[in-house]
Amino acid sequence: MNTMKITALCALVALAAYLAGVYDRADAHSRARPGPAVTLAAEPSMSPVAAAGNLALIDVDEETSYVCPMHSHVVSDHEGKCPICGMDLVKQVVARGAASSPDAAHEHDAQQAEPQPSGAAILIDPAVRNNIGVRVAKVVRGDLRRQIRTVGKISRIDPTARRNVSPPVAGTLMALSDKKEGDRVSSGELLFSIGSDELFALQAEYQAAMTGGRRDEALSLVSRLSEFGLDAGQIAQLQNGAEPTLPAQVYAPQDGFVFIRRGEVGMAVTDGMLIYSLGTNSRAIEVIAEIYETQWGWVRDGQEAEMRVKSFPDLVFTGRITRVEPPVGYTTRTLEVRLRFDSGEEGLTQGMFSEVQIKGELLADAVSVPSEAVIRTQSGPRVVLRRDDGGFVPVAVKLGEEIGERMVIVSGLNGDETVVVSGQFLLDSESNRLAGLARLSATPHTH
Repeated sequence: MNTMKITALCALVALAAYLAGVYDRADAHSRARPGPAVTLAAEPSMSPVAAAGNLALIDVDEETSYVCPMHSHVVSDHEGKCPICGMDLVKQVVARGAASSPDAAHEHDAQQAEPQPSGAAILIDPAVRNNIGVRVAKVVRGDLRRQIRTVGKISRIDPTARRNVSPPVAGTLMALSDKKEGDRVSSGELLFSIGSDELFALQAEYQAAMTGGRRDEALSLVSRLSEFGLDAGQIAQLQNGAEPTLPAQVYAPQDGFVFIRRGEVGMAVTDGMLIYSLGTNSRAIEVIAEIYETQWGWVRDGQEAEMRVKSFPDLVFTGRITRVEPPVGYTTRTLEVRLRFDSGEEGLTQGMFSEVQIKGELLADAVSVPSEAVIRTQSGPRVVLRRDDGGFVPVAVKLGEEIGERMVIVSGLNGDETVVVSGQFLLDSESNRLAGLARLSATPHTH
């Protein structure tokens, strides 16, 4: 029994010595620098890439490596096969940069000199870029016209569209066209003229300012003379010394026919009084549309609009907003607007639905990118920039409103960059993968 115990103890001691030698050799091997064999991390010289705003990428050079298409964590510095699936490793070229210090990064943020990267910069062979369909577009800084797209419904159709013509100022009817009801008129044809003591006094004041050298005062009176019905030719006559008794002349605003004619020469008239009502062959189409709460501040009376109807896919009807109703309904939170479109199309009927696009307010000096360039992720939106050296890097951005096919960028871009609009998801994914490998390679290992 003692002999068996001694034999078993010797066997355990020998096994322990053998295992100790094995682990010692393994530890020595792990401390040695990896050779050309496949590794599970990027080269230690690659700098880790943190979240946007923590560091900046500088001193870019290139690094060639080979990666398994199926197992992205398998990376080698030479050609070969994946030890897991046996597939050929694929060559890739990445940009390698040195991270600036946190103090330098903080100073860089304060100056806001350049957009901050949110991933690793990558360089791709031009043939690969072509194969994955990478397309780019310029970031634009400038004025944007807000566009409101909504659904409208034709509420009423006036069989005869009419345009009322009235005096621009109170006075005396000095001349009247001989066109009667039913006669055709042309756009720009003189319909009547008005003589007004108020208008004559304004003309005299304008001439006195011109002759007295008070050009700023004279220029300020030009708009009032135009509102009172004087055209550019009459104002030029006043500058040349004509008597300040020129009448206000009113012309036909459109082609059509005389629907109503009122008044006689020498009759006293007031501004807004109906003298002519002109009809056209078109019909007045009234459309009601609803605007959502976020766009209430974009609409006002007189704004231009376009309408499309499925029954006439090739036609675009143009019109204007005629009335903006107060907000209706606490549940829908919508604003009702009424629009008018003049059209002679007989196929339009009451109750038809249509697509309405209203040209809203102007957004000045806005930085914008194509909407398709924006990548929306759980950590926030970003775009992929093409750098001057041909590389690509993701940049975090803050979004504003979407206007048409463009997205307003509140912060993150300066307005002079180039962004990727097709293939950006593949580039962003590869950048994140390389950033992860860089972080792993920079993590110290203890044994």
